[in-house]
Amino acid sequence: MNGFLYFALIFSGIVILITMLRTKRFFTMLFLTALQGLAAFFAVNFVGGFFGVHLAMNWGHLGISALGGMPGVILLLLINTMLGK
Repeated sequence: MNGFLYFALIFSGIVILITMLRTKRFFTMLFLTALQGLAAFFAVNFVGGFFGVHLAMNWGHLGISALGGMPGVILLLLINTMLGK
């Protein structure tokens, strides 16, 4: 199970990096992806408070959200759901 989660995280990161490199605006896209991921992370915590969904705020989760963008936040939600924490 852990191997699959690591594979999904690495695969998502590679797809995002390839997409950024193909646009020829790597740093702009990296900044926008990080901003989008962090906004999604805080939105999940804000809206999730009404539904009982919560992601712990620590450097690991913030880093995954910033580097992974929306797929990173979705991955965190899936891991949170599967592990039941």
